[in-house]
Amino acid sequence: MRWLSWAGGLGLGVLAGWACGTPSENCSIGSQGCPCTGGGSCDPGLTCVADNCVLIDCPVGSEGCPCTDGGACDQGLSCQDGNICSDGSGPVSDTDGPGSATTNDSSDDETDGIKLDVGSADSTGNGCMQSGCTQVDMLFAIDSSLSMSEEIAALSASQAFSAIVGDLAELNCGGIEYRIGLTNDNNGGFIGFGANGHPWFDSMEMTSEEIASAFTAAAGGILGAGGTGIGCEHVLSSSLATLALDTTDFLRQDALLVLVLITDVDDYGYYDQAGSGFCEGLPVMLCPVVPQPVDTIYNQLVTLKDGVPEGVAAIVVAGDPDVTEGMNFCGQPASCCGVGGGECGQAHHAPRLYEFAGMQVGMNGYTGNICDGAAQIPLLIQDALTNNIDLACQTYEPEG
Repeated sequence: MRWLSWAGGLGLGVLAGWACGTPSENCSIGSQGCPCTGGGSCDPGLTCVADNCVLIDCPVGSEGCPCTDGGACDQGLSCQDGNICSDGSGPVSDTDGPGSATTNDSSDDETDGIKLDVGSADSTGNGCMQSGCTQVDMLFAIDSSLSMSEEIAALSASQAFSAIVGDLAELNCGGIEYRIGLTNDNNGGFIGFGANGHPWFDSMEMTSEEIASAFTAAAGGILGAGGTGIGCEHVLSSSLATLALDTTDFLRQDALLVLVLITDVDDYGYYDQAGSGFCEGLPVMLCPVVPQPVDTIYNQLVTLKDGVPEGVAAIVVAGDPDVTEGMNFCGQPASCCGVGGGECGQAHHAPRLYEFAGMQVGMNGYTGNICDGAAQIPLLIQDALTNNIDLACQTYEPEG
């Protein structure tokens, strides 16, 4: 297996922590570290994040950039109001220009190569100030084919899932009310038993320990129960069906919807479609279902969130279509092959799922390569939560 190749965006934890800071009282609207204009605009080179004008390409501790978690800055600078490093002589400069935020490696927790955002204190040391969403509805859609046994076991292990639940609750400065649902890759609806007759798990009705235990039990029964035809696995389409046909009121108007899609094939993969040019001589290998275009599925999900794209986020763990380790006997490309050689096809390319993640607004989309190994799946999800989804929650302002 290759080393972890995550796409969470290095340094987003720093940006997320900064967005929690409080701008100084003498801020000029639209300038760096100050509130955005009423229309959500900022001075040239700045980006409006959580109603604050942010210079994204900003090394921690530098002039005009966030202080370290301990409130320190480079020599000659001090941590001013708003958690910004400055010499105190004037407004924050914007000479660095826009780009990707950078991190201070000494202030980040690390787990097997993944940097996990642990939040950022404001200038008083009392923690960040919450803005954006306070509720998250998280739906896991997992490929239930037998080839997913190791991945399902790793994700649903009690300690691993408890860590995911802990990170979920701590999004956007903490205190998040969350719901967790589980479905399969074959329009199976919600799978599991929560409190008060719900087929999903609610933090307002269950403890985190009870939720982790219930998810483990539900995931244990999903394996091999999908009944999906070979090549017809469809975690994305199944997620849409589960939500669109739901009569249990899982979705909440004010909650950020987060889809977690985990599979070793694509959503109704192109390589298994009739007419694709692959496996034409073996009809059993072809999926007779013509899938909806990815953008149609995305638009339908946005419609479920009252037409607000910021209300939808995605975590995709599937075969990276930019990585090819070999081909199977039909010539279908695979992101990784089976252990010990032999047939290549441990995980096939997932271009539809990666396309879906790329459609998300801002940093609401995350992709991780399932070929990094079963043990990495919980860590990939934690990385997505503490970086991308944390920022997505901060920047999603539900109406009302």
